[in-house]
Amino acid sequence: MNRRILVIDDDESVLWVIRKALEPSGYDIEAKTTLKAGMKAIDGFRLVLLDMMLPDGSGLDALKEIRVFNPDALVVMITAHGRMESAVEAMREGAYDYLEKPFDIEELRIVVGKAFRDISLRDELTSLRQHKEEQKTSPMIGKSKGILKVFKEIGRVAPKDVTVLVSGESGTGKELVAKSIHNNSPRKFGPFVALNAAAIPKDLLEAELFGWEKGAFTGAHEKNPGKIQSADGGTLLLDEISELDINLQAKLLRFLQEHEYSPIGSTRTVRADVRIIGATNRDLKDCVRNGQFREDLYYRFNVIEISLPPLRNREEDIVPLASHFLAETSRLLDLPPKELSRDAQKALREYDWPGNVRELENTIKKAALLSQGNLIERKDLFAETQNASVRDFLEGKLNGFLKQMKKLESSNLYDTVTMEVEKALFAIVLKETEGNQVKAAKILGINRNTLAKKLKLYHMV
Repeated sequence: MNRRILVIDDDESVLWVIRKALEPSGYDIEAKTTLKAGMKAIDGFRLVLLDMMLPDGSGLDALKEIRVFNPDALVVMITAHGRMESAVEAMREGAYDYLEKPFDIEELRIVVGKAFRDISLRDELTSLRQHKEEQKTSPMIGKSKGILKVFKEIGRVAPKDVTVLVSGESGTGKELVAKSIHNNSPRKFGPFVALNAAAIPKDLLEAELFGWEKGAFTGAHEKNPGKIQSADGGTLLLDEISELDINLQAKLLRFLQEHEYSPIGSTRTVRADVRIIGATNRDLKDCVRNGQFREDLYYRFNVIEISLPPLRNREEDIVPLASHFLAETSRLLDLPPKELSRDAQKALREYDWPGNVRELENTIKKAALLSQGNLIERKDLFAETQNASVRDFLEGKLNGFLKQMKKLESSNLYDTVTMEVEKALFAIVLKETEGNQVKAAKILGINRNTLAKKLKLYHMV
């Protein structure tokens, strides 16, 4: 671990004392006399000694910025004698400690030594926690353009203590993204708590989120801290936030702004230090337009949005994901090693996966359990699909297309879908009959002239 310290102070006598006290103990001191220069140099430093007042600005404002953009750095504030109010405010804003001028050299050594011991302990805990998380959390796998963009966005937002919105269809892995953000953030030492708003009755959701006092309502026999308090110091994932009641949205907005709330049945105010990540499979802009979601809360959540692509747009990721799920299932259930046949891999790539990664994982688990031998074939993957009705088949294939078409106010949906289905059907049958329209019409069960007219209409001849 490096023992570099950034000192931002314009008092040369203070800089001299700090160097004299710390450099003989092996600390590497870099000094800057302005906030602008200090903030430019801060990357890579784990400990910052920051003066409360500098020629070009307030150290307190700089502290707030460091907490957001360099949250791994510990900040010790240097205050003038008699400015205890500022010191208290700095501690409230997340300063590690403070030193009052003129400070004692031994006190400086003690504070700095304790800071680096805490940094070392944090790094050790992070390593242990990451190892534990790797064992229990599925890794994010993929090399498609869409998922690589998601990986980059996670890396960009994880260190910044800001609200994030994760959007995507059901089953695309929104909770996995939220966990990845948490595990790569300064909050990785704290808890990760998930709450699915769609899975809890709306009249109970406020109590589940903010907690309640004993006797607050019928059945409240014991005090409950709520999910926000349970996530204090960590991250709270609010899944399906579009399902929040409009009145509850107002209370959540206040918490995001003030970091405080009142449990149900209580008049006291509770503070909590929680990073909120929202997730949704709906278009929140539409929800705002329809009056289902507060506009001010939308903008609060939409500081940064990470949009997950559906699995059908990640064709090159399907087989690697399937192989991972197969290996994991075999390991967890103590099954003999199995592989996917080439035909099975082709079938996986051809299917549209309306249930996305979750559906793929469940399909592979089922195939691993029910297949005979060590090779999984197409029939093992889609045994039920092969017997499915035409309607079920089309619903799966058209799912994504219909979602996009429904966004348009006037999409001529019936004619468009009918035309596309007919074109695809004619193309498949003509390929099978090597272009013989008579045979094709017979297979289709329609008149030869009808087929010819349709082919001409669709410019297929």
